[in-house]
Amino acid sequence: MDTRDATDAAMARFGTEQPAVSPILLNCGHTTLAVTPGGLGAITHHGIEVIRALAFPIRDADWATTPATITTASQDETAGMAHVSRSFRAGEFEGHFDLTARQTGDATLIEASLTLKARSTTTVNRAGFVLLHPLSGVVGQPVEVVHSNGETEQLSFPDHISPGQPVFDITQLRQSVHGITVGIGFESETFEMEDQRNWTDASFKTYCRPLAAPRPFDVKTGETINQRVVIHLSGTAKPATGTTDTPKTGTLPEIALAIDPAIHTPNAETSQTLAALPISGLQLRVTTDSPAFPEALQSLTAPLTLEAVIPDGQDPNTALTSLAQACADAGLQPARVIALPEPYLASHQPDGPWPGGTTPTGAHEAAARAFPNAQTGVGMLTNFTEFNRCPPGPDGDFVTFGTTAIVHDAADGAVLETLEALPDVFASARALAGNRPIRLGLVSIGMRSNPYGATVADNPDRIRLEMALDDPRQRGLFAAAFAVGAAATATASGITSLSPAMASGPLGALDDTGAVYPLFHVIHALARLTGQQAEITGPPCGGLTAIRTGAPGLCGLATNTGTDAATLDPGTAHTALLCVDSTGAARTPDWLDSAPRETGPITLQPLDVAFLFNGGENA
Repeated sequence: MDTRDATDAAMARFGTEQPAVSPILLNCGHTTLAVTPGGLGAITHHGIEVIRALAFPIRDADWATTPATITTASQDETAGMAHVSRSFRAGEFEGHFDLTARQTGDATLIEASLTLKARSTTTVNRAGFVLLHPLSGVVGQPVEVVHSNGETEQLSFPDHISPGQPVFDITQLRQSVHGITVGIGFESETFEMEDQRNWTDASFKTYCRPLAAPRPFDVKTGETINQRVVIHLSGTAKPATGTTDTPKTGTLPEIALAIDPAIHTPNAETSQTLAALPISGLQLRVTTDSPAFPEALQSLTAPLTLEAVIPDGQDPNTALTSLAQACADAGLQPARVIALPEPYLASHQPDGPWPGGTTPTGAHEAAARAFPNAQTGVGMLTNFTEFNRCPPGPDGDFVTFGTTAIVHDAADGAVLETLEALPDVFASARALAGNRPIRLGLVSIGMRSNPYGATVADNPDRIRLEMALDDPRQRGLFAAAFAVGAAATATASGITSLSPAMASGPLGALDDTGAVYPLFHVIHALARLTGQQAEITGPPCGGLTAIRTGAPGLCGLATNTGTDAATLDPGTAHTALLCVDSTGAARTPDWLDSAPRETGPITLQPLDVAFLFNGGENA
C-alpha cells in the first residue's frame, strides 16, 4: 500500500490522517508489557491482563489532558528483564518516566518512577501516576488495602458502579486476578480509587491526588513531583469458568437523533436527507428562557422529546409553563419532556455540596404540570456519572442519561474498550431505574458538554483528543462500528431507546452538504430494525459482534472491533459490506439499498460493518 492509499484508508477508518499509535510489546519472562508514549498499556502475566494501564496524565483546571511531547525514548528487553525510559514535555512540565521489570522464577517485579518539574507555576487538577485495573477477574472480587497508617482493610471491587470512591488512602493493594497474585505499592503521594465505569471507561483507577484535597491546585515554578509505583506478579492463571460466547437476546431499541441548537442546527440539505430515516424520535434540547425551535422540526416528524434546561434562579413552574406555550405557538406537541435545573449540568460528588434552588425532583414536578399530555422523565442530561451520583427519585415515566467515550482517554483502543463497560453501566442504571424504561440520550464518542470544567477541549486539528466535542472518528468507519457495538449491548440490556448521533454537526451522521458518514447507514439499519427480537453474539468489543433478527429484508448487522480480521458466517443471509473500499460510494444516503450483496462467509477487517439481508439478493 503506497502512502496515498494508506492515508485514504486512515481517513476512511478514523476521519484523520493523524497516525494511530500502536504499543510496543516487551517481554519479561511470563510477563508482557505494552509500552505506549504515555507509559504502559496492558500488563499481562501468563496471558492474563492484570493491569490495564500505568500512565502519568497532566489534567488542567477543566480536567482536560495536557498533550505530551516525547523528547527522548528508549525501551529494551533482555533475558528476564525489560526497561522503558521516557523524557517528555507536557505544557509547563518537564518529566521523566523510568520502568524496569525483572523476572525471578515465576514472579515478576516491576518498578516505575516518575519525575515532573514545573518550568513555571501551573494550575492543575492532577499531575502524577494513575494505575488502571481491568474489569475481567476484578469486578466484585476481594482486594486487601494497606492504608498510610499501616492498617489493613479487606474490601471488594464493587459489582454495581460506585458513585464515589470505593477505596481511600492507599499505600498498597493486594488482589488475585484469575489466579494471578497482584501486589501494588504506591509511594510519595496519597492515592485513592474511583470506579471509572461511571464514564464508561472499562477500568477502576487508582490515582493521586485525593479529590477531597483542594483543587485545582498550583505547582510552583521549579517544584518537582516524585512518585514511585511497585508491582509484584506471581502465580499461574486458573482455567476460565463459564463462557462469554453464549448468545444474548433482546428487543432492538428505538433510535433517536439529538438536536441541540447551541451546538449545531440542521440546514435544509441535511434535514432533507435525515427525513428519509425511519427514526423513532428526536431529542431537542432548549433553555426555558430562550427556546429555539429549528425549522428542521417541520421535516423531521418523529415524536419529540424535549430536554428543557432551566437557568439558575428561574422559577420552574413559570419557566416550563412558558415553554409549553411556546411549543404550542410553534405547533409542537412533545411526546416526552425532561426538565433539569442548569446547575445539574455540572458534576457534583455524591456527598455534595449540592446546588441550592430548584432540585431535579422539583423540575420534574413542574414539567408534569406544564405538559400534562406528555410522558415526563427523570435523570440527567449529561453522563451516567451524574445520574449515578444524583440518582432519580421514584417518580417519572422514564429515566435518562448519556455517555461519552473520551472523557479520560482518546486512544482508539480505549474508546472501543468503553463498549466493555456498557453492560455494567446499563445494569447499574437498571438497579436505579427499577421498572421504568431507560431512554438514553446521546451515546457518543465526542464530548457534548463538560460537566467537570468550563468547556470541552478545543480541537481545531481534529486529532484524537480527550474531552473534545469534534472527534474525527465521527466521520469514519470507527463511529459506525462503535454504534453497532453500543446498540448490541443496549439490546441485550433492555434499553428502550438511544441516540447514536446528533442530526448534524460535529456529533452528527452527515456533513452540511448532505453527504453522509458511515454512521448514517448504521443508524438507518438500526432504525429499520427497531422493535425486532434479536440475538446478540460476540463480545462487546475486541472481536466480531453480530445482531441478527428474523425480519424479512434487512435482518441484522455485524462489526469487527478487534485488531485482526474476522470471518462472519451469515448463514443463508446476503451481506453488504461497509469498508474502506466502499466508503466513497457510501457517501450517498441510499447506499444501503443499492450496495452489492454477497453470499457465504465474509471477512471483516477491523472496523468494517456488514449488513445482513434475508429473502434474496436485493432484499
